[in-house]
Amino acid sequence: MIHISKLNVITEKRDPRGDLIPFSFKAVSLKGDIISGNNCVCTSSHFASRSRNIKFLDSGEFRKIRNVSFIEFNGVEVMV
Repeated sequence: MIHISKLNVITEKRDPRGDLIPFSFKAVSLKGDIISGNNCVCTSSHFASRSRNIKFLDSGEFRKIRNVSFIEFNGVEVMV
């Protein structure tokens, strides 16, 4: 299990060249749907709104996701 407080560290990891390391995740939308993402990177995080901007590398889509919405990260359950 990953505690939600560790999301900042693990979503912003970089490889030796300085590139963001892609990850997969599952989150719950405001409507209650499950959002799944593979090959994604975090482009920024916002402390005040407790959210992060996620870029889906395959489609180029960006989504803003609240930290408490994450339920899985790289196949590991996220604990609030």
